[in-house]
Amino acid sequence: MPARPVSAIWKNKISILTESFDLWWDDFKKHIPQDGCDIFFRADDIGYPGRQFSAMIEAFKEHQTPLALAVVPAWFNEDRKNSLLTELGPDLNLWCMHQHGYRHMNHEQQGKKFEFGPSRDAATVSGELSRGRNKLEKLLGNQFSPLFTPPWNRCSANTMKSLVELNFTAISRSTNVSPEPPRNLPDIPVNIDLHTIKEISPEKGTEKLQELLIGAVESGQAGFMLHHQRMNKTAQIFLHYLLDKIKNTHTLRVKDIRDML
Repeated sequence: MPARPVSAIWKNKISILTESFDLWWDDFKKHIPQDGCDIFFRADDIGYPGRQFSAMIEAFKEHQTPLALAVVPAWFNEDRKNSLLTELGPDLNLWCMHQHGYRHMNHEQQGKKFEFGPSRDAATVSGELSRGRNKLEKLLGNQFSPLFTPPWNRCSANTMKSLVELNFTAISRSTNVSPEPPRNLPDIPVNIDLHTIKEISPEKGTEKLQELLIGAVESGQAGFMLHHQRMNKTAQIFLHYLLDKIKNTHTLRVKDIRDML
């Protein structure tokens, strides 16, 4: 997989970032509802284990924090499965391995990117979803969870109808996206983007992340989206810092995405 660009926020010195968040955290806690806020973490674009992936996994292991791993079926094979399980083990309970599209390929000629968007017919969509699920179930066995994360956090109504027919139990997209999912397909959205923030300066990137954190906790549910391919050393160190901050803030409740149904 080619290298992904690193957001400007991670071009800060780590000392500047942590000092900024230390000063800001007490004010941030005032935005958390009195009855607390549920938090979960989801990492996308899983399929190629490597150094950046290992660094991300090490952080979640060290802090004993559950992580949903969105696996791209077309990127996955027996060798990569073995590497992945070795990296995650021996205790696999922290990880919710689920389906992330099929090939992670954009099929729209205009507008926003979709793998499963409005231009694709229902039979093709259903076929790819089914093949992807069957492949992951064969490779992962009982470690596969029947949740679905669409690439770019969006998909068509036909896609969600197919997910129900294929017995998926939930979908995870971005917050406030359309169309609405069927009543029997719960949506567990992310609303904090850790690694693809588009602000062009480190300072603006920091402000944006803090803005996203406040908005998320005020809603009562905070879902973090991670992309390990976009993590440099600063982002890796900050992830340890953030997981520790959250763990030591009693009004923030870290959840396994599977328990949020």
